[in-house]
Amino acid sequence: MPRGVNLMRRVFSDKTLLILLGAALAARLVFSIPVFTNIERSFACTDAVAYDRIARNLLDGHGFSKSPEPPYKKDSVVTPAYPFFLAGIYTLFGRSRLAVVFIQIIMNLVVLAILYRFLAKRFGSKPALWMGVLFIADLNMALFSAQLTSEALFTFLFIPALLLILASFESGRIRPAVAAGVLVGAATLVRPIALYFALPLLLYLFFSRFRWRKLLQWGVILLIQIAFITPWIIRNRVVFGETFYTTVSDVNFLLYHAAPLKAALERKPRGVAQQELEDEVFQDKGWQNQAQYFRILGRHARRYLLKHPLPYVGSVVMGGVIVLVSPLPMSGTGIYFRGKEALPELEVAQSSMIEILKGRAIPALKIALRERLRYFGVPLFTLFIAYALFHLFKLGCGLRAYILRGLRDPALLLFLLTGLYFMGLVCFGTSPRMRAPIEPLLVSLAGIGLTSKRIKKSKDSKEAMVGRDVS
Repeated sequence: MPRGVNLMRRVFSDKTLLILLGAALAARLVFSIPVFTNIERSFACTDAVAYDRIARNLLDGHGFSKSPEPPYKKDSVVTPAYPFFLAGIYTLFGRSRLAVVFIQIIMNLVVLAILYRFLAKRFGSKPALWMGVLFIADLNMALFSAQLTSEALFTFLFIPALLLILASFESGRIRPAVAAGVLVGAATLVRPIALYFALPLLLYLFFSRFRWRKLLQWGVILLIQIAFITPWIIRNRVVFGETFYTTVSDVNFLLYHAAPLKAALERKPRGVAQQELEDEVFQDKGWQNQAQYFRILGRHARRYLLKHPLPYVGSVVMGGVIVLVSPLPMSGTGIYFRGKEALPELEVAQSSMIEILKGRAIPALKIALRERLRYFGVPLFTLFIAYALFHLFKLGCGLRAYILRGLRDPALLLFLLTGLYFMGLVCFGTSPRMRAPIEPLLVSLAGIGLTSKRIKKSKDSKEAMVGRDVS
């Protein structure tokens, strides 16, 4: 019998999983009411507008462009998979954004089912149950399931890839590695944040029990990922005359790394710092297209960061910590529930972080509270604070998993390295949106930690723990 049929049979025979899936579906639909009543709320995240416009331009024959009107300049920043995903749904369902939301909710439930089966088999039914409960209550995943952004599709591809990587390295089989490579390659086409995932994966090989066959499996995953992204690199070479995958990293290095760091070090507004960086580059130079413009700025931004290594490393660490502990993207959440009326001031997170770098924690807190409370209003802000406490509880349970279990299980090691990889890429881009791809891993760790018991250091317990082969 095909594996897919067997998997479906196991899902429908597990009453606990069915109850969790039903509750998750109901919770996601309730949370999506703002979108059902006003479809514009699906654009609470600003990137959603660009994704939607590219998809519509593709269907209208204007190419891969987010321009609203001619000459429809080709885009170098957005990677192709999510706009094509939207275009496919629009073709089937008459350009319905609601159809996208429904499909993304279903994909989110599939991730829940996959993680439940994994945890139940590896750690037991109680961790799987609590993971499911926390998964249902996770508003960060719910928010991005209701947005026309790439998080739901990326998570749908990346989480199964991670579990296949684990299965391949533990069993020594190549087929799971091939399947993982396909999913990692597809996920990289969705979000370029997975572009360098081979690096933490290589660390995993050496921190666990190293074997040469693992290195072969790692190479298979990497080669398949490269094969997936190569056509887009060729497209960029043909369109822009330069060899690159995407210019989003160049944009991010300017907007979320170099400009905020310059603003903090020189005590000036972020917009002024960014303009100065651009003027330093283009006072004697021009550019031919969007890609060349961003790549020139990106190189200049990197040079600036290399001149200030210690402050930059500090900002990266602080950015990762802030993303980890921040419960929800405040602006996006406010727009989702209240619409775009009375928008809060821009760059509140960056402004607060700059104050922290100056050693002024109290002014930073005042900025965040003043602007967010004014925008949210007391009821919604109270809900936000309540969810923040829930999020801290979830983090505490995840930490407890590592305190009680350590890194004896390879899954915990792989989850940790994956989380550090994603957190290390954010710097001043301190939105919890950056955490959305690993949110399922956080609730999984919380479920494990919530049900773990302190291990007694006895001969019997040591023998029991040695049973699992870390290879």
